[in-house]
Amino acid sequence: MCIFCGSFCEFSDASAASAGASDKYRFSRKDFGPVPFRPLHYDLSVLFNKSTEDGVNVVSRQTYRNETSSPLTSITLDAHDLKVDSVQVILGHSPLGAPPVGFDAVVPDFVGHVTELDTLSPTPTKFDYQKDARKLVVTLSTPVNPGDEVVIRTDSTCYPNDTELEGIYFDQTPPGKPQTMISQCQQYGFQRIVPCVDTMNAKTFFTTRITCLSSYGNVLCNGDKVKSADAGDGMQEVTYVNHVVNMAPYLFFIGVGTYDTHVGEVEYPNGDTFEVELLCLPGVVEKEEDARKAVDSLVDSIVWTQVCTGPEKYEHGEERNEIMELVKKRDEMKKEGKSGEEIESVRSRLKELVSNWGETGYTYPFKTYREIAMQNSNYGGMENLNNTTILSSMLTPSRWLVDRGYVYMEGVKVHEFYHNINGSQATGETPFEIWLNEAVTVHVQREREDAIFGHDYMRLGQVMYAQQPGSGPLALDRAPSSMAVEPRGFNTTHELISAMTYSKAPEFVRMTQSIIGRSNFVRALFDYHKKFAFSNATSWQWVEEMAAYQPEGVDLVKMAKGWLQRTGYPTLVVEGETWEGGEGKVKVRQTGFEDKVEEERYPWIVPIKWAAVKDGKVVAEGLEILQTAEGEIKISGAGDAVDFVSIACDWSFYGDVKNDAQTASQTLLQAKSDPDTVNRFLAFQSILDDEKCRLVEALRSGCADGLVDVSEEFVDLYGKILNDEKLAVSTKGRFLAISSSCPSRPELSHLYNHLSQARTAILQAVYKQHSATLRKVYAELNADSCLENRTLKQAIFSAIRSGIAAKPVIGGGVVDVEGGKKEAFEMVAPLLNAKDMSDRSFALKAAIELGYTDAMAAARKEWTEHTIGCEQYISCIAQVDSDSSPEYIRTLIKEPFFKMALAGHARTVSRAWCANQKRALLTKDGLELTKELFWAVGKVNQMSAYGFISAFAQTMKFDASVRGVLIQTVKDMRNGLDEKKQESLYNQLTRVISSFD
Repeated sequence: MCIFCGSFCEFSDASAASAGASDKYRFSRKDFGPVPFRPLHYDLSVLFNKSTEDGVNVVSRQTYRNETSSPLTSITLDAHDLKVDSVQVILGHSPLGAPPVGFDAVVPDFVGHVTELDTLSPTPTKFDYQKDARKLVVTLSTPVNPGDEVVIRTDSTCYPNDTELEGIYFDQTPPGKPQTMISQCQQYGFQRIVPCVDTMNAKTFFTTRITCLSSYGNVLCNGDKVKSADAGDGMQEVTYVNHVVNMAPYLFFIGVGTYDTHVGEVEYPNGDTFEVELLCLPGVVEKEEDARKAVDSLVDSIVWTQVCTGPEKYEHGEERNEIMELVKKRDEMKKEGKSGEEIESVRSRLKELVSNWGETGYTYPFKTYREIAMQNSNYGGMENLNNTTILSSMLTPSRWLVDRGYVYMEGVKVHEFYHNINGSQATGETPFEIWLNEAVTVHVQREREDAIFGHDYMRLGQVMYAQQPGSGPLALDRAPSSMAVEPRGFNTTHELISAMTYSKAPEFVRMTQSIIGRSNFVRALFDYHKKFAFSNATSWQWVEEMAAYQPEGVDLVKMAKGWLQRTGYPTLVVEGETWEGGEGKVKVRQTGFEDKVEEERYPWIVPIKWAAVKDGKVVAEGLEILQTAEGEIKISGAGDAVDFVSIACDWSFYGDVKNDAQTASQTLLQAKSDPDTVNRFLAFQSILDDEKCRLVEALRSGCADGLVDVSEEFVDLYGKILNDEKLAVSTKGRFLAISSSCPSRPELSHLYNHLSQARTAILQAVYKQHSATLRKVYAELNADSCLENRTLKQAIFSAIRSGIAAKPVIGGGVVDVEGGKKEAFEMVAPLLNAKDMSDRSFALKAAIELGYTDAMAAARKEWTEHTIGCEQYISCIAQVDSDSSPEYIRTLIKEPFFKMALAGHARTVSRAWCANQKRALLTKDGLELTKELFWAVGKVNQMSAYGFISAFAQTMKFDASVRGVLIQTVKDMRNGLDEKKQESLYNQLTRVISSFD
């Protein structure tokens, strides 16, 4: 399973509400229980008719076992928007037996089972298709006793289209080729293909025969291909069997289309092999080299998963390093066509090394693993057991892929592959356990990304995202419409694709690892995967496996309830430090739970990693597990005095720290010298936020004549970071990419215009002091542009641009703004034709904002001719921040290349516009555009419009006059929807409106 969204897909940020009578959900916990009839095997015959207007016909033979303690006379199947022609019952087959569970489970003979069914005659039976309820009730004339089995035969038809991106739907098709059709069954798409038991705990095995036009170059499904034959009349028949891993129905995948196929081979250290296929949309990947890089990246991720995860992850260090080097050497030799003694000696050594493992990480059991490009989807990627679908724009490197897209590309490969064990082989029990499938997978994905891009760079990105005011996970977690990781209910599972699932839940996993220890964690995870292989698990069964390794005095079940089943997070207040005889005590207190309902009014269990720092070095460190409202960190062995104590190192818990015990001089020293990069950044950010706060207060008071100005202290600190050779360039870019937000001052986070002015004032002061250095570094970075340095280059340009091309915010003075704009444009103009899209899109956005709008025409012509380039053009124009932004966006969505039905187009323009809150919410024309876009997007695809809801998260902070306008806008947005057709958006907005009272 996977719904990997990351930074490229929209999260549902307002998907559940706090407790109250106004809550309204289609589904709650009571809707998910044990299945009365458990599916044992689905035999499907799928006919893609020659004409798409005739739909897709599916004849199924579904074998079920009565799991109850009573005879049953009917079976209820899920069926959504199907034409059901007939339902029959087949009796008399040889029983398959109870479903297999665990690593050592014996799988029945499904080939023999299907053969036997061919000899048995079906009997028509009564059925009642309740379309509104999406249920097909089948009458069983002969009661099925407990433990007995029955086969249901259905004949039905579904009708794919290009807007309903669930079930089978149309995707991009090459000219002159038959319509490409692929499926997306997350979460309830399988019932749009065939009547079925469509729940996560209805895991089963599949035999699938696909009949389609012979002109389809690729016919795809789960499992291994066992037959491909001419079916006559211009048709072909292809058979797949998945008799290895029983899978939940949302993992079913079927596809027919025409792709450019690139093949690679995974060879594990022990010599076992299987094939990988990269299926690209024709014409999208312009260079064979890009496809080969993507295949190599996928192969590397798969081998890494076996060698660098698993219960012995923290053992065999030397052997592991040698294995990875030898694998690289062997694969290079294979590419060069080498054979004989030299390569065999490498293979022999690899087998010898890996024999030291008792248990490796996950080993793939099938013959082929595929990554399949898709143009249209609600999700960035989806693992469908053997067949991972990934947005075409993120499938391979290309000249159109921006830097963060490349980071995503690497992450999504290991993320989706790891889902084969965590989500597919061991699966959460219900949609409320989606976090269970996702959080550990994100945790492993992050480990892989750290290995590729560096821990500090990736971890800072995660922390910065979490702390985004208004729209980041921390802000959303305390918003009136916040949701728990395990929410009270939902209308559509799209609402569960939230920041809580992909940010808070992985942080809970990380905290669990901190408490029980890394080695214990991977062993507990192995225990979980082994125990629940081929079956389902609840959240608490996962927690119980972790709790087997919990330290004395810590209750992980209690910890999990506090983090998973309620909203919010702790703020850790550091109240004081005392030192005596080289021993230190730090008094801490947590807040954030006091105002919750009584049953939730208790402290979190919080792992606090700390370090005492002297002269830029750690002299003592440890982990304190805070389980009460107040506590004390005891420090020994640090010497007589330390410069500061770094609290919650590497963001050791999901929450924030308010250090009342630390002086301003200590915070400044920490920003200059803390070895912990995250806390160094947060100290820098704290000082920066203080600057913004002072400036915002002055600007609100009408004081802009220089009476209040940017402090020399901060300007000097900026220079210290800029010139720090110990900081990685990529990490330095994170520090100096100064935004308009003020994370540590939530009371100011809604003052979008004032914060924007404050940012400009700060950058102007920085430029005034460091102009020569800034220009020098910019020129150096521009001469050797790469992923590692582009964030810093862009941050430096922002300072230069603010210094020369913007009217001074503080103190007045005369600046040749027009001349400065010309100079700034000349600095970025060469980047309009750069090799990398990150440079080109940055330059285009800057050029437009500087008034050089002619650059749009050339980019429009070139970029929009390519599907990925088109998305980048849409993204770039939608992010432009100028008075003309609403005009640009209204023009953009009317362009012939813009397709509202493409989730990538709609999602991109929505996300970019909602991020520009000072215009989207606080200008008359901008607010009108917000409503227009919301309706235009949401009435085509609700999930693509979720971001509009979180844009209003800070409504109640505004003064009454503005607040009233925003509240009325939200009501207008809801009233413009159809309560049934846009049920998810309608109900989310209803809960948001109720929170305004």
